[in-house]
Amino acid sequence: MKIGFIVGKNNEICDDKDLKKITPKKFLADTFYKKNQLHIDVAIAMSVKTKFPGHQVDIILPKEISLQRLKKNDINFVLGYDYISTIEEDPWVPKFAGEKGQNLLIDIYKNPDSKVFPPFKHQEFIWNKKKYLTKFKNSKIPINPTIFVKGSVNIPKLLAQISNYKWTKFIVKPIGGCEGHGCSFFITKDIIAEPTKLVSYFIEQSDFYEEFLVQRLTEGFKKYGEVKSFWLGGEYSYAIVTKDVAWSDSIVTPLTDKKILEKCLELGSKVNKAIPKLEFNGRKTDPVMTRVDMVCCLDNKPLSSYDYYLNEIEEGGLAGSYTDFKQITFPFVEVLSDAYVRKARELLE
Repeated sequence: MKIGFIVGKNNEICDDKDLKKITPKKFLADTFYKKNQLHIDVAIAMSVKTKFPGHQVDIILPKEISLQRLKKNDINFVLGYDYISTIEEDPWVPKFAGEKGQNLLIDIYKNPDSKVFPPFKHQEFIWNKKKYLTKFKNSKIPINPTIFVKGSVNIPKLLAQISNYKWTKFIVKPIGGCEGHGCSFFITKDIIAEPTKLVSYFIEQSDFYEEFLVQRLTEGFKKYGEVKSFWLGGEYSYAIVTKDVAWSDSIVTPLTDKKILEKCLELGSKVNKAIPKLEFNGRKTDPVMTRVDMVCCLDNKPLSSYDYYLNEIEEGGLAGSYTDFKQITFPFVEVLSDAYVRKARELLE
């Protein structure tokens, strides 16, 4: 079996010195502070290569992605470079730069002969927040009330909608953005009095994104943090709590509160059951891993209400695992390397 791994991460170091020693230098990527580092995606591919010598492993850098290359493998797992990577230009790859380059990558991933997993249909579902929030809302999963708009939004109409919701503060996020890029906060009364700041936001961000979502600012996001839970094949694996700190790294801790965990397990399970099945090689299956992010609380209730709602979902192989924080001890590389081989066998044998 020929298994491809499309890599490209440069922000999540795997601290496995033995694995790094046997990894070809071309697959080591620089971070802002350190050069030639082993990252999670390459670590998973190298782990598969060492643990499963009966399978051929093809590690594919972003600049090497082509339909011809992907067709040579039986399956290609997307771990480090997708459509969102082209928007964020991280890493920057000349042939996938700009709208023309983005469409080139989409065309490759859409082509069934590319044999990418997850298939493009699922990738698009994951990065299009409008699609999955609408799907989950229809599945009776709690979400923050949301207004969807285009970059050419009618500002007076939008402000009227926000006023009708009685939001005193609101947030605007681009659909397709990640890691807070393009996200901005506004105070309703200030924008009503002087809307030019909001107008300028849409003018600037419309160069990069077509659609946006507008939501009430949840105060609990800053107070209590965000729960990020990881689900392997629809089954719970681990969860963390992240809190953003101005001008510093996020505070990341394991989720240990039993009541919060119980609530998040209930919500996360519903989310995983509502995710549409993936199709590959004529077979229906589940994602290898999904990250489900939750925030408290709806309508800015107190934490004691435990009224968590779904904030977003991420593709588990592409999303941050946070295992580069010492306090997060889940054996991500070991578990995921086994999981990808199991998935390949499930879909191909």
